[in-house]
Amino acid sequence: MSSYTELILSPKNFNNQNIAHAVITLDSFCEVLLTGTVFNSRRAAVEGAVVRIIAIAPWGEKDLGYVITNQFGEFAIVAEKNHETTYRFDIYEPVLTS
Repeated sequence: MSSYTELILSPKNFNNQNIAHAVITLDSFCEVLLTGTVFNSRRAAVEGAVVRIIAIAPWGEKDLGYVITNQFGEFAIVAEKNHETTYRFDIYEPVLTS
């Protein structure tokens, strides 16, 4: 994969909403690497957050799975590139263990 595009969403992008919309254009490849970083309200990276990735296409939704953020709050998943598909990330707080 030789194409790379970065998108940074700051708290102002959400404007007191739960969803932020953005457009990313990449070269023509069959797969893309979707990456992100999860931050808390104090702008500190969140380790152990659970990120659910869902592909949304005109014919329905497909659950691609879950990933967990690393110590820097980062996550990544490879997904099929399709101009009719958008991706939704549902982010859950870290699971606490005792």
